[in-house]
Amino acid sequence: MGLRMTSNRLCVAVFALLFLILPSATFAGDATYEKLFSKKGATGEELAHAFFDLLSKTGGPAGAVGTTAEQDAASKRLIKPYLDPAFQLQRSSGQHYIAETYLPADVDDFEIGEVRETRPAEDVVVVRYFVGASQTLPDAALVMSKDKAARLSVFHWSISDARWKILSHANFNTPIAAFCNQKPIVDNGLESPASSEDQTLGEGLMRNFYDLLVNGNAELILNPLFQYQSAIGVGFTTLSERKTKTKFSETQFDHAVVTRNKRLLIVSLYNTTKERVLMGQYHLRAGKSASMATFLQGSDGVWAMIALASFAPSKALPEGVLCVPVEKMERLQ
Repeated sequence: MGLRMTSNRLCVAVFALLFLILPSATFAGDATYEKLFSKKGATGEELAHAFFDLLSKTGGPAGAVGTTAEQDAASKRLIKPYLDPAFQLQRSSGQHYIAETYLPADVDDFEIGEVRETRPAEDVVVVRYFVGASQTLPDAALVMSKDKAARLSVFHWSISDARWKILSHANFNTPIAAFCNQKPIVDNGLESPASSEDQTLGEGLMRNFYDLLVNGNAELILNPLFQYQSAIGVGFTTLSERKTKTKFSETQFDHAVVTRNKRLLIVSLYNTTKERVLMGQYHLRAGKSASMATFLQGSDGVWAMIALASFAPSKALPEGVLCVPVEKMERLQ
């Protein structure tokens, strides 16, 4: 169920969250998405570059806000061969998508940096990185912030197609006008395509994960090469890099969307809790928030989480945030 927001209480924030990143690598002129996705030995940075190079080929002309139906159809045709059958995408605004419903963001230009990768399996690469990009969301005609924001992507090598495919992608970029003083969730009503067996499996894995968080240690369900990224920019690349553990109060979740490709499973959902303290020091906003987890089944049959994107914003609003009633927003535009 989505949140119902009343206009007299809804506020908007106009702010920039700045992240410092390393300069992006220089790629050869022929390093297009086709070549990079077909390169079995591609690095995490090359795969991230390939994905955004592909996105830059979708949508309308540079600088245009919104797209035509013909442009949207062409974008879907272009990107579909590069989406894993279990593909899921989660955005910071709350919407989540599967391969059949995904309309790619219209990216004009981009810069990638601060790339961290892990390989929990020979055919799986998890990549955490920051991107500065000019982009709009065609399905909402929203202009997204150009400031550098985090991404968390998982790529899966397809033996049958001899190319890397995007398995899951978390986009932490925010609209130029973002919600504040309200739970920033937009539920786009996506129905889970999973079989009843896979749905039960996905929800059970997440229930176990949240129960472990309440007890203060989710390590039992995490792969040693687990990568985590939060909406506030904090993350870690492996369990050994995590300095302190995270603890939540009792957590409920709803609207779990589950997709599966054999030993890979993705769950996106909305979770609600009274208190979130990330790694013992970062106080995040309570209430309802989106998250997306990617799981890998080991040779022993045991499932472990290899990536988690958590979209709960900071409990305190960033310095310089301007909040105004939604009915006055037009005066700022």
